Amino acid sequence: MLISTIRNKSFAGGKSIPESSVAGSVFLKKKWIYHTIFWIVYFLFISITFFSAYGIRDTWFYIQILVFMPFSIGLVYFNIYKLIPVLLHRKKYLYYAIALCLAMFTAAFIDQLIKKYYVHIGLTIFTYTSGLDIKSLFSEAVGLFYLTGFTTSIKLSKDWITSQQLQQEREKQYLETELNFLKTQIHPHFFFNTLNNLYSLTLKKSDQAPEVVLKLSSLMSYMLYESNAAKVSLNKEISYLQNYLDLEKLRFGQRIYVVFEIEGQIEEVTIPPMLLILFIENSFKHGIKNNVNKIRIDIALKVEGGWLFFMVKNPLGDRPVSRNAGIGLKNAARRLDLLYGNQYQLDLSEKDNEFTVSLKIPV
Repeated sequence: MLISTIRNKSFAGGKSIPESSVAGSVFLKKKWIYHTIFWIVYFLFISITFFSAYGIRDTWFYIQILVFMPFSIGLVYFNIYKLIPVLLHRKKYLYYAIALCLAMFTAAFIDQLIKKYYVHIGLTIFTYTSGLDIKSLFSEAVGLFYLTGFTTSIKLSKDWITSQQLQQEREKQYLETELNFLKTQIHPHFFFNTLNNLYSLTLKKSDQAPEVVLKLSSLMSYMLYESNAAKVSLNKEISYLQNYLDLEKLRFGQRIYVVFEIEGQIEEVTIPPMLLILFIENSFKHGIKNNVNKIRIDIALKVEGGWLFFMVKNPLGDRPVSRNAGIGLKNAARRLDLLYGNQYQLDLSEKDNEFTVSLKIPV
């Protein structure tokens, strides 16, 4: 029977963020700055439009059209901070459309009144666009509609980006919490049995007792301190595995024979801490539990071509494996999913009364 899950895609490394980008993001977080820039650009756009269409060079005219700006600005912010959060985000689309149209026609009506006043004091350029009839109001509202539509698209885009960032942050926090939980799920019975063995050696005043204390201390130190890092050197991980194996050999004595082979250049390689221990612990837990004979566990680790290959092989027990036997391996696979996504390969197989785990990860 072969159960396999294969994932193999290109592995992309992370990139650092330039300091200039950080400074730019801090600058843009000051809302009043880019809001002011937007309205200056908008006013310049209107001025250029008048200059191009009518050739008006009178500076006083451009100062006078500033009177229209507060009502356009008021319409935009009323839409952004009231209508969108209260109606559009709550999916009250019909009410939103009605309220926005009323707001635009109100602003258009005020603009037309200002134009009529300007015509009254002698600004003839507004003579043909200052009416209060439906056609004139609609024409003015169309211009405001373009402004409102443009600013609404900016607002919705910003809200979507913010929502995505919050979602990513929540997922990141969730993944970190789950990873911290998964990487510490070494079987607690291991420590209990090791302490019992240590107690027995102490009573016998065995020369092995100090060595056991050192190995157990090294094991605990690695779990408490080294495992908090995102990655550790492969050498440290191997030392951790070797200490674990030595203590398990003390626990089972002559019943067990372990072969641990290492190949390749491992000095510069780093991996997530405590990534491999669950596969080894699983081999002891289920390979020895149901087997009264002397058994052999084979472990092989190889670094080649930017990949780490890891294999653990143990005999199957004489009795059926319980339903919960695969929990450790499921946890290990879950952690691999969180760390590597589709960039790893994990194969589990049972053949000739042996259970084999083969893992391939990028390094």
